[in-house]
Amino acid sequence: MKSLILAAGVAALVIPLSAATPAVLSIGGPLSRLCYESALGRDDRDSAVNSCTLALEQEPLSKSDRAATFVNRGILSMMRGQSSNADADFDAAVALDRDLPDPWLNKGFLRLRQGDGRAALPFLQEGISRKPQREALAIFARGVAYEQMGQFRSAYSDLRRAHELEPRWSLPSEYLERYQVRTR
Repeated sequence: MKSLILAAGVAALVIPLSAATPAVLSIGGPLSRLCYESALGRDDRDSAVNSCTLALEQEPLSKSDRAATFVNRGILSMMRGQSSNADADFDAAVALDRDLPDPWLNKGFLRLRQGDGRAALPFLQEGISRKPQREALAIFARGVAYEQMGQFRSAYSDLRRAHELEPRWSLPSEYLERYQVRTR
């Protein structure tokens, strides 16, 4: 009889922030555009966060640009270690546009960074169901959540799927190297 045995070499690694927080394009105005560029460029200075806040307060943004700006400000807050601010911004984005995958995924990324794969999983599932632009990133994050939960078969499966979707992206391969697959 053959069975698959999976073992992760190191438990509870998390996604590096640089890989986990895609910014959402907003073209509503110069401040919301600056907010987007700051999130994309990982510029978490006070001036970057302020541009997001001013965009939300002063620019006549469409509903989708407003939601995107909340996501981008949430990303900046997450980078600054301000989890509750980030979560509030992702919630505001969801309230504006439940179909946008980015706030759901970022809520999951935030929980992964806190080492709580079990809490991350439902948010990541919601984001994946909304067809994110970078499906490989979302599936990879779900794999990390499964790994944090000790569900190594599911983790391995998602990490392999992320690698298949984006074979040139090195992070899934790096995680997969930590697994030993044996049949017996």
